[in-house]
Amino acid sequence: MTLFIVGLIVFIASVFTTAAFLGLWTYKDAQVKSDQPAGIWALAAMFISFPVGLIAYLLVGRTKKDVPAPGTYKTALIVSIVVFALALPLFVCGTVRFATGDYDFGGNTPMNRGVWAGRTVNTANSHLAETSRSRNATSRRTITLNAEQMQNFHVDSTSTEGRLYLEFEQGANFSSVDISYNFLGTIDLLQDHGFEPGRIRVVLRYEHTRNAEIILNWRRIP
Repeated sequence: MTLFIVGLIVFIASVFTTAAFLGLWTYKDAQVKSDQPAGIWALAAMFISFPVGLIAYLLVGRTKKDVPAPGTYKTALIVSIVVFALALPLFVCGTVRFATGDYDFGGNTPMNRGVWAGRTVNTANSHLAETSRSRNATSRRTITLNAEQMQNFHVDSTSTEGRLYLEFEQGANFSSVDISYNFLGTIDLLQDHGFEPGRIRVVLRYEHTRNAEIILNWRRIP
């Protein structure tokens, strides 16, 4: 997810920077080499889909061929275009990774309801269901459990390939359970794993996992 955020920030910054210098260069150039209003061409270069506005100015608006160009902002414009060209693949790569679910959805956020490409999450009260066609990443949720819920943490998991781990984190205490392929049972977090009632982070760690279906319940199963 970091790649997506960095790529997005750099891409947006480069777009605004390129548009600004493109407008400045066109304005200064049109003041010398065009018979038409420089401001109109500057706006066209900035807001008409790049590089359509610039090409239109060069072909139609730049009528004074024999007048030397002022060259103002030319270097800055070139640099901004280069940055834009470099930021574009970074943004595309980050977007693809984000869309395909290859990122770490971390943070101390409560369980919620959401949909990602190849992965769905559904929660209701003391229940979580998560499915994934193909995944190699980590999904984290922080929840609050009482003593009874800690003793009745029920797991029903299936997957066809790779490894799938259910991990629990509470302060310095950490525990991991391999729930790959077929796992059905109750985990006693209180007695067997030494956790205390309260906030605990539940982590699903996918390692090249395919066709995973996980159902977690932290209430007493009749």
